[in-house]
Amino acid sequence: MKNKPAVLIFMLFTSLFLLAFSPFEKEASESVEGRKKYAVGEMAEAENEFSKAAKRLENNAEAYYDLGNALQSQQKYEEALEAYKKSLESGNATQKLRADIFHNMGNSFAGLGKYQDAEKFYIRSLEEEPSKDTAENLEIVRRIIAQQKEQEQQQQNQDQQKNEDQEKQDNQEQNQEDQEEEKKENQEQNENPDNEQKNEQNQQSAEQNDENNGQNDEENSSANDDDGETQDEENGSSAEEQDDEQNGDDKSKESSVLKQFKQRKNLQISPFMLKKEQKSDSDQTW
Repeated sequence: MKNKPAVLIFMLFTSLFLLAFSPFEKEASESVEGRKKYAVGEMAEAENEFSKAAKRLENNAEAYYDLGNALQSQQKYEEALEAYKKSLESGNATQKLRADIFHNMGNSFAGLGKYQDAEKFYIRSLEEEPSKDTAENLEIVRRIIAQQKEQEQQQQNQDQQKNEDQEKQDNQEQNQEDQEEEKKENQEQNENPDNEQKNEQNQQSAEQNDENNGQNDEENSSANDDDGETQDEENGSSAEEQDDEQNGDDKSKESSVLKQFKQRKNLQISPFMLKKEQKSDSDQTW
């Protein structure tokens, strides 16, 4: 924060101013020595003396208040707040001292960067006793709080804008990916017709080959059938010729035998009996 050094210097000056006019109910040698060290800027020695005085003067509001101022001057804000609380808890702090304690507690919270807490204690100090210095410190922390809120709002706006820009960029990248994917699909679709045409040509060639093979098979089958029929016809003709020859021989034999039996009129025999086999079981011949 740009105004922080000026704020701390102003608060330190205020603390020194309030310390110089603190109304002590009881005085201790350690407290006197501590104020001397504090005045010359020897804060560590002043802290040591005020700590001794607080232990010796139990429940002394001024001793703890002085100790808190020495700790705050060394930027030991947490320890200073504890000392101020003990000063208030003693129960014997006057209204003026309570106003000073609340004022310096506001300074400690401001030193810790807890400006809203500082604002609360400045207001409590003003409620105890109006003070120009306290009012000015209150105005300073309120400006700081307003500035912080403005910075937070700006940061939120920047984060929101950043998120929107990132979302926009993501959408653009997604759109680009979609376009590339669509382009790729179109390219594949444009290439597919050639492949389909080739497949159709191959299929037609295969069908033509099958058709040619079928025709060849039919021709071969017809040829085989014709050959078979011719062979069968030839075989049949040969068989018929053989049968005719055999029958011719049989008829000629039958004729010669019949001639003999026709001369023997007393022999009762039918011509059909001559068609039986010439040889019998006893090898006798008619």
